[in-house]
This record gives sequence, C-alpha cells and structure tokens, in this order.
Amino acid sequence: MDEDTHAIVPLESSAPSETDAAQEVAVHPTEELAAGVSKVLDLIAERLELEIPHPSTARRVRGARTVSREFVLSLMAAADRRPDLSFFARFDSAEARSVLQSEDAYRLTAERTAMFLASLKYTIEARWARVVADAMLAFTMATIFAKDPRNADLAAEVENMRRHLGRKGVRKKKAKKGEPPE
Repeated sequence: MDEDTHAIVPLESSAPSETDAAQEVAVHPTEELAAGVSKVLDLIAERLELEIPHPSTARRVRGARTVSREFVLSLMAAADRRPDLSFFARFDSAEARSVLQSEDAYRLTAERTAMFLASLKYTIEARWARVVADAMLAFTMATIFAKDPRNADLAAEVENMRRHLGRKGVRKKKAKKGEPPE
C-alpha cells in the first residue's frame, strides 16, 4: 500500500523490471501468490481498521445485534437536542453517526468478501474434483489391466490403491420392508 495515497500497489516481485521492458511477467507458484494475497488482505484489514474477534468481547458484540438502528437514531436525536443532560454525555453521537454511515459500506464489502471466499473454496474443490476424476479413471483402467495374470505387479499396486481409497467394492441396495432381496 502506498503510504501517501493509501492505494494498493502491486508487490515489487510481481511487477516487471523497468530495465527490461521485454521481460515477461513470470508465473509465480501458488504459494507465493497466496502469500502476496495474504499481505494484501492484511493491508486492507489495517486500512479498514478491522477488529479481530475475541472471546472476551463476543457476548457484548452478539448482544448488540438485538438493538435496532432506529433506537440508536432516536437516542442520537435526543442527545443532540438535550446536551445539557449528563446521562447523554457518555454517548458519542458523532461516533454513532460515523458507524451508521460506514455500516452499509462494510456490509457490502463483507458480502463481496463472502462471495470471494465461496469462489475460492469452490475453486479448491473443483480443481480437486478434476484430479479425482482423472485418478478414478486411471484406477478403473488399472483395475481392468490388473485382471490379466501377466500384470501381477500391477494387481498388487491396485490392491494397495483400493486399500487407500477405503472402498470395499460395489454396494448392494438394501431391500425395503416387504420386498424380497435382489
């Protein structure tokens, strides 16, 4: 993050060298990219002044969810109309106004972040599903080839893979009450 403008700037390692304009941007390993994203998320959290959940404050925060926005607005109006009353002194109308104004922006950011998180998790699962589909196809083919007596070594490997897969074989459907088993 640029300290003067508070704008997020690319990490130095991800920007092409100024001395060699023809240099291509290298594809970074996933771990390096993830570390860069984590740094950016930390900078965003710092910029938004995000608070980290803590067990000692969790009850107070949860309890505040039951107080309506309208209540706080009416209390702000009363405190602004009657600043002479000492019991309104602890309530900071300016802070309440600031929180109410930023609440919608934070909610929008939270929803977009939730969508990003869902996409990230789905991407992990989808990539794994493609690997698993290819692995299961290869396993099925290996199982077929392992039936040939000339492939005894492959048969031993297939049995090892089957053990790691944790599947016993094809399941038979349970018979419903009153129906004969298949």
